[in-house]
Amino acid sequence: MRRTRVAIMGAGSIGCHLGGWLASSSDVTLIGRAPIIDAIEQQGVTVSDLKGRSRTVPPERLTLATEASAVVDTDYVLMTTKSSGTVHATRQIAPYLDHDSVVVSFQNGLRAASMIDEALGSAFPSRASRPLALSGMVPFNVVRVGETHWAQTVSGRMKVKDHPRVDPFIRAAHGAGLQIEVEPDMRGVLFGKLLLNLNNAVNALTGEPLAVQLRDRDCRTVLAACQEEALFLAKRLGVSPAGTTPLPPVLVPTLLRAPDPVFAGLSRASLKVAPEARSSMADDLAAGRPTEIDEMQGAVVALAETHGTTAPVCARVVDLVREAEAAGPDRRRWTGAQLRRAVGV
Repeated sequence: MRRTRVAIMGAGSIGCHLGGWLASSSDVTLIGRAPIIDAIEQQGVTVSDLKGRSRTVPPERLTLATEASAVVDTDYVLMTTKSSGTVHATRQIAPYLDHDSVVVSFQNGLRAASMIDEALGSAFPSRASRPLALSGMVPFNVVRVGETHWAQTVSGRMKVKDHPRVDPFIRAAHGAGLQIEVEPDMRGVLFGKLLLNLNNAVNALTGEPLAVQLRDRDCRTVLAACQEEALFLAKRLGVSPAGTTPLPPVLVPTLLRAPDPVFAGLSRASLKVAPEARSSMADDLAAGRPTEIDEMQGAVVALAETHGTTAPVCARVVDLVREAEAAGPDRRRWTGAQLRRAVGV
């Protein structure tokens, strides 16, 4: 039986993590920047998870590339670039796709799959012959703990839009030990991920590991206020956010505001966080890269403006992240209490 052929466009932390697991059941192509690809050519890829599983894939078991043309003849392209690079990356791969190709977005934000579909429209004007663009969701953080070692540091199950053409990919993923579920309506899933992602900025502004930051009630109170603004808009939109914990999303802000012992006790079973875990936005600030704040608190602010209302806490967080981006290495590291006062909650 022919192995499923999967290309990862934007092989960074998430992309290398997915590719490393999938390589046991699929023919995997990693497309990324030269420094990462060069390192993998020498050492292969090592991936690990919270269950203690670890796998090293030697370089000869992977196809490694820095050019988008490497997606040619693959069955699935997993888009794992930063959200700001979605349109550019899609235009790069479009000439090498077939009409029956499937592009799955495993990116942050509410709009990635629609952005991919629109960008593909330039190369495939007829929707009937256009490659299929589907939404996916990765709920966990991945940290680069070695030059070519990527570790899952937060618990959670991946999801992807349910469609008959995605079934071979799901089978290959399950065969590789990746937990991926199909979902008929991804709107609620993506909104639920947005609620989770609102902590990225809080974590980045503090500069603390996630496990430390989440023990700070003031930090959690800021996150709760951001989530309440997003939940208000979800209700206006008629979207029911999917839960990422056993607690319904509408009740999570209450849990976040609970005293530290109560939060720790109630979240212990459902939220597993490795000591080294940090948000991807924290990594971006540390590396001097632009952040994805526009697809997180910025998305809440944009939705509020569209619907004739405001999201003042999220707007203030956007401002603080922009200031941190501009300051670079000299950016301020906020305590929870300072951050809470700065956003007015």
